[in-house]
Amino acid sequence: IMRNPINKCESGLTLIEMLTAVSIIIIMAGTTFAVFSTAIDAYQRNLSKLLQSQRTRVALDQISTDLSQMQADTSDEMLAIFSQDGPTSSGDRDILSFVTLVKTDLELFEAQVSPAKVSKLPLSDVRRVAYYVGPKIPLEARQSGTIIPPPLTASQQTGDRSSEQEVALALYRVVTTALDPEFVINSFMDSGTLPTVDESGIEIDFKVSLLIDGIINFDLKYFDEESLYESWEQTDAIPFAIQVLVSVVDEERQQSTATQTIAQNPGDVAQGALTQSTMVYIPASANASEP
Repeated sequence: IMRNPINKCESGLTLIEMLTAVSIIIIMAGTTFAVFSTAIDAYQRNLSKLLQSQRTRVALDQISTDLSQMQADTSDEMLAIFSQDGPTSSGDRDILSFVTLVKTDLELFEAQVSPAKVSKLPLSDVRRVAYYVGPKIPLEARQSGTIIPPPLTASQQTGDRSSEQEVALALYRVVTTALDPEFVINSFMDSGTLPTVDESGIEIDFKVSLLIDGIINFDLKYFDEESLYESWEQTDAIPFAIQVLVSVVDEERQQSTATQTIAQNPGDVAQGALTQSTMVYIPASANASEP
């Protein structure tokens, strides 16, 4: 009898080998996900810082443009410079107001689409601008015109630091046809109300725009040819140059409860904050009282 032996080759994985393989796959997948997640988080953080850096530069460019077009007259109170130094436990909250030239011409496309606006353009580009730090409010509220963010009062600036932790701050720019600094400061800065007419009953244009949020420090320093000043109180001269320093935090750090208390001393650069500064030299032609 002839027998054909049949070789049976049995192959497969044991339970221990399968569990080992699954464990290795899980570890590799977890490691890959952790590395990928870390890379995404780093990208988001860098992107947020980059965007905030660009916004800060745009804000500084706007301030520099206004300062370079300053119109001052030491013999005219209407063209006076108003400044206020506002050091707090978590950063400076300075205020600056002056008269400058502001572009009011419509863009070509806007003029073609809305010709009615052309007839309403003011005859002069002379405006008083003011820069200040105030609480951040939603865009919808600002656009409605019903809520105008007032600057922090002296009591708020020197008050309990616990209240500062709960307030998100922003840098605002006021542009108005009212040139009288006392009217601008008293009617808006002190009361927080939006004026519609000046002291003579003449209708005025008054706009407030948010330049940048996440403000930690807004510090202004004034130079003459010899000294440095924290505020400009001289009525017989204009500054030779003004240094503007802005410290901000990105959106991620704005969510932190410690955002407004990073800096422990007035003027200190907050750890983790982005700080940019610029020096603007005031042209000699800015002083209209000079011959």
